[in-house]
Amino acid sequence: MKIFICCFLLAMVLKLSNEKYICSKNEILSISNGVSFGFCLKYCRQSITIRAGSNRLVALKEPNFPQNAYPPVKRIYRFSRKKWNELINLINDKSFQSLNDTEGCPDCADGGAEWIEIQWTNQKKRVTFENGKLIKGFEGLVIALRNIRVNTTQNL
Repeated sequence: MKIFICCFLLAMVLKLSNEKYICSKNEILSISNGVSFGFCLKYCRQSITIRAGSNRLVALKEPNFPQNAYPPVKRIYRFSRKKWNELINLINDKSFQSLNDTEGCPDCADGGAEWIEIQWTNQKKRVTFENGKLIKGFEGLVIALRNIRVNTTQNL
């Protein structure tokens, strides 16, 4: 009987420690991308946010300051698990987290600033860079997110 109780307790400890490991895994919860222009009078900011497991993408277009003629516009699109997995496969977590928060000279001479933000279970990292440029090592991610953002915000 004592052996059975010891084995049962050991099995429970192993099960609980494994569940804790699974829950503490630092998974990507969301990916966002956007562009903004400092000297702008109309819709100056456009962004998308894609959340893990929600199968949806939120696109937003807004001015830099409140304007009756340009109210914020938001639209929700379907986003497949397959597309989410394709994006995730373009990300090396440690490499992205080691990037500088600012790359180049974003929005210098009103060229615009572009950014990518990734939210993990345990942290968040946002990298801002020059509009239209690429981030070394993340060219595929920048292009993929930029294409999705342009295609979803142009019709807002």
